[in-house]
Amino acid sequence: MQHEWMIRVLEDMQAYARLHGLVALAEQLDQTRLLALTEIASLTPGPPENPGGG
Repeated sequence: MQHEWMIRVLEDMQAYARLHGLVALAEQLDQTRLLALTEIASLTPGPPENPGGG
């Protein structure tokens, strides 16, 4: 998955927030992660780029 790294970063940030008692931030990051998953799932692959331009 092309965007997997972004989900992992959000999960890491959420874990950090929970560990340090940032409850509201942790919950917001969970919502953000869910939104990202939803939006990524709705992406349709575009046509391949033509680096040669021709």
